[in-house]
Amino acid sequence: MPRPEPIEKEKLILAEGKDAFYFFCHACNFYREVEDVQVMNFGGNDELPNFLSDLTNMDKFDEVNTIVISRDAETDADAAIMSIQDAIKHANNENSANIPIPQKSFTYTNTKKSSMKVAFMIFPGPELKNGTLEHLCLSTVEGDPLLECVDDYLECAKTKGERFPRAHKNKLYCFLA
Repeated sequence: MPRPEPIEKEKLILAEGKDAFYFFCHACNFYREVEDVQVMNFGGNDELPNFLSDLTNMDKFDEVNTIVISRDAETDADAAIMSIQDAIKHANNENSANIPIPQKSFTYTNTKKSSMKVAFMIFPGPELKNGTLEHLCLSTVEGDPLLECVDDYLECAKTKGERFPRAHKNKLYCFLA
């Protein structure tokens, strides 16, 4: 399980896995949000509860004013939401952290009990219930004529014995190549 790196900024984005980690690092650089935003990779979804517990015990956690947790919906967006809420409850119970628990995705908590704002993002986004960050990225190029070439290439590779257990990732990587 990845352990949280030292807290250096007041705003944290907790990303599921290295792909999301690099996506957010590049997005923060592009939008010039690197001054006060720190991106951390919490690993897999089952690692989030312990990652949050460890995070709340770290030096400077009391200086954090914003946490955004991102993860893929995969096949069940509602279960993804519950898993994030349960992970926050776990950290609160383990360490009396008092992290506010958001009730819906893409919305910050608004509570008088805490000055900390917390939100979570479920990919591919609020309109698309199930899927991943890669599905979101592919939706931005929907209709691009190159996607037909990508589909043809992947289909050809399958006929040659290649297997693609994560078709959405393979399609995006092929498109970007």
